[in-house]
Amino acid sequence: MSGSVAEEVALLSHDVAAVFNDLGVLMAVRGHVEEAERFYRRSLEISRRLHAADAPEIALTSRNLAVLPTS
Repeated sequence: MSGSVAEEVALLSHDVAAVFNDLGVLMAVRGHVEEAERFYRRSLEISRRLHAADAPEIALTSRNLAVLPTS
C-alpha cells in the first residue's frame, strides 16, 4: 500500500472526524472562520464515507458549518 493510501485509510475513522469537527469549533470560537470551515468540511467528508446521510454526526457538523458567519 502506498503512503498516501495508507494515510487516507487511517483518516477514515469516527474519532478523526470528531477531532476535525472539534477543531472547527475551536477555530470558530476564536474567530478564524476560514479555518473552521476547512475543518468542518473535512469532518463532513470523512463522516459521509462512514455514515448514512441522516447520521447525527453529519447533522452536527452540517449545523456547525451552517452557523458560521459569512464574510
